[in-house]
Amino acid sequence: MNKLVSVTALILAVFSVAGLTHYTSHIPHDTKAFSIEDYQWLVGSWTGDGFGGVSHETWEPPVNGTMMGMYRHINNNGELVFYEFMLLDESGLKLKHFNPDLTGWEEKEEMLTFEMISYTKDRIDLKGLSFERLSDTEMTITLQMTENGEAHTEVFSMKRTR
Repeated sequence: MNKLVSVTALILAVFSVAGLTHYTSHIPHDTKAFSIEDYQWLVGSWTGDGFGGVSHETWEPPVNGTMMGMYRHINNNGELVFYEFMLLDESGLKLKHFNPDLTGWEEKEEMLTFEMISYTKDRIDLKGLSFERLSDTEMTITLQMTENGEAHTEVFSMKRTR
């Protein structure tokens, strides 16, 4: 009987400590669910460098948990090279490329996707792509890509124009 009381007391003590440990464990304050509303700082028009030319990117305010963005690249000769149409949501970023005549690079049902990895109030990290707010008027976009079988990182220094 004493053995049964001892075992029961031990079990109760273990559950009490386990419960206490769980209750007092530290949960980081910056852990919260993704909300597209937190990235309103992207909204507007941005101009910068990248790909040896001029980059223009425009983001619209969120609607139904998604932000729409558009991008165009102009080379150093002033010629339009391509467009992109982008959608950003909690799963990441999806985009399609278009030639200057609006013929698509990807097949009709295909798109390029960048899966969401992590986010903070000033940064969105996607698989192969990141957006980082440096100030209200500056951001950096970093794109990791493979070109002709070689890994390359393209950094876009963007300034808000509107």
